[in-house]
Amino acid sequence: MTSTPHPELHLDIVNLIIDELHSSRHDLKTCALVCRSWVPHSRFHLFSTICLSCLGLVSIYRGNVSSFLALCASPHSTIPLARIGNLSIVTNLHIDEELQNPTVFDQLLTWRSPHDGKSIADVFRHLKTLSLDCIKWRPLSQTANSMLHLTFQTVTELRLQHVMFETGDEFLEFLSSLIGLEKLCLHGVSLRAPRQASSTMQSNVFSSRFHTLDLNIVSYYDPSGQVIRAITPYRSLKNLSVHVRNFGDMSVECSMAVGDLLVSAGPSLESFKFCVELAGVFKRDVDLDARLQHIHLTENSNLRKITLDVDDSTYLVPFLERLTKSHYPPSLEKLHIPRLVPEMDDTPVDYKRINELLRHSYFSALGEFRCRQHVGSGIEEEWYNGRPIEGSWSWKEMESKIEELKAAMPKLADEGILQVDSDFPQVFFSFCQTQHCVFANCSLDMLSRPGVCEDESDETKILRTLMRTNDREREGGKD
Repeated sequence: MTSTPHPELHLDIVNLIIDELHSSRHDLKTCALVCRSWVPHSRFHLFSTICLSCLGLVSIYRGNVSSFLALCASPHSTIPLARIGNLSIVTNLHIDEELQNPTVFDQLLTWRSPHDGKSIADVFRHLKTLSLDCIKWRPLSQTANSMLHLTFQTVTELRLQHVMFETGDEFLEFLSSLIGLEKLCLHGVSLRAPRQASSTMQSNVFSSRFHTLDLNIVSYYDPSGQVIRAITPYRSLKNLSVHVRNFGDMSVECSMAVGDLLVSAGPSLESFKFCVELAGVFKRDVDLDARLQHIHLTENSNLRKITLDVDDSTYLVPFLERLTKSHYPPSLEKLHIPRLVPEMDDTPVDYKRINELLRHSYFSALGEFRCRQHVGSGIEEEWYNGRPIEGSWSWKEMESKIEELKAAMPKLADEGILQVDSDFPQVFFSFCQTQHCVFANCSLDMLSRPGVCEDESDETKILRTLMRTNDREREGGKD
């Protein structure tokens, strides 16, 4: 009697099914145990990101790297089949310098499999993103340095957070080893012995494909913008994003360094973003316009998009006025100012002057002006699909606010350029005995819990008490 063969799904269909399980590690592990043909795609998701966390004592992070390399060295290892796309290495800036990351990188880069002689470059041959965190960079051994280029030649995105280099030359030498680099993210990067990199290295370090730079400026690490100056000139720069925590992080020296970087980019630059995360909270006596006067963008003749995400409007009119001094043909297509409309009514916005400036020829190619309107939603309002239902008070108030904004900026409204994003933060209002307490964006799920945790903040306890008081008042009870 002939047995009937079991029907089998084509491997392409199996891979599509496994793709749907990309966020479930338990299911992916199960798939990897079904049969050999399921292993590569299951491990593609399971080990798409490798993190070598090298925190604490030397024995801990040495063991971390050693364990990983031992796994790679096993003759039964399927790690090379994982198609690792992201590698993250985290060390500790505060441990003994002599025992820190040279061991990590030398051990990693000089490794060879005792069975087939494969190098770490064979393991990371599909690597796209490299992240280094809390590292004091030190010169590599000659063998490790020769492998650096080969190991990371496929990397297109480099993320450096709290990394300290000795000099600008050392920083640029590392960047030059990543020949496929397209995007660089710098957060709190510093130079121990700042000095200008050699002109020869500056002119050859960046390829034409290296087009995007994300700068997260932290004044504590680089108060004078030496890291920014180390990568100047940057003639292939197309997209620049500058993010600072508060006004104080944007020193005059940093502003000048960013300005010189923009000038060096010239006609290559297409997108510029500037964000101050906590401007309105930590402004103090800092004059942001004085800091930004060095960033004028008048030499960037092909600029297509500008995003200014700052919770303070006093800088905006002078900034727009500087843009009008450009002598190049108009190219700007999108102007995004998310926090143009203040959440609180204590910051006046000169809509009339902004509307006048946008009539200048510099903005004649503008096709989109985008901002955000906020209307607080009460906790009693009914929501659907992430926002209050149509016809609710918040919805009607939003429509009214948008109409007021259109009336204040008639040019943009008449041309259909004005785009307003609606934001409905859930706000809880209640009166204390002597003051009006306003808590915005609170977690209502947490507040609705019946018990009070010992470790929750005083504000949360107050909010929970006020919510219960309001509930009793609605039910006709007494406090």
